[in-house]
Amino acid sequence: MSDPAPTYRPRCMYLCCKSMVVYGENFESDPDYQAGMTDFWCMQTSRGQGPDGDSVSLELCSDPERECFKEY
Repeated sequence: MSDPAPTYRPRCMYLCCKSMVVYGENFESDPDYQAGMTDFWCMQTSRGQGPDGDSVSLELCSDPERECFKEY
């Protein structure tokens, strides 16, 4: 049997990292991403902090309760 499809996990549309720019939606296959060497930034602030002042990461920016979250 084939593996089940991964569960959809929303993320903010303003979250970005180099892996996303190079690999697109397949960004998790980037060796740098897998090694944990990826820096994320918010495209609204162009920094490692979102407009709400909190840090930016895939986990933090996948929380629909975050006030600046806009689903991708």
